[in-house]
Amino acid sequence: MTELLITRNLVDGLVEDMRRFGAHTQETGAFLLATEQKPNRLTLLALAGTAGISRRRELFTVSGSAIERLFSWAGDHELRIAAQVHSHAREAFLSPTDLRHGFDVAGFITAVVPHFAQPSREPDHWGWWQRSPSAWQPRRAPTVVAGAVRTFRFDEAGVRAA
Repeated sequence: MTELLITRNLVDGLVEDMRRFGAHTQETGAFLLATEQKPNRLTLLALAGTAGISRRRELFTVSGSAIERLFSWAGDHELRIAAQVHSHAREAFLSPTDLRHGFDVAGFITAVVPHFAQPSREPDHWGWWQRSPSAWQPRRAPTVVAGAVRTFRFDEAGVRAA
């Protein structure tokens, strides 16, 4: 497996968003992106917005239209969607909903951040998995490095700076 790098500023922005929704006992999520030039360095954070996004205690869903907007935008900007991350109230695991409705694309990475009201700022405290051709396999967390982050919100209305 290729080593991933994730900027500290990206982690901090993601954790802050999860804490904000977790305070209302809601799961939330985001996609982590990289440039085509540096595909293993995660420097872009696409946080879920509101249109076509559902959040509650044990469920976070994104409509197909919202996903299409994000993926099209990423393609137009020559960006690579490297991973999807979402929060859980307590433990980091792939729930039956995650397994049934997650991206079953070989090579895709998913992560679960536990304790959404007080999530850890350390990615190695989260659960990380990568899809093999037939199943989700645990993988090592990205290495945290210094660096900037560009943060966006996406939903059915499109993608915009956060």
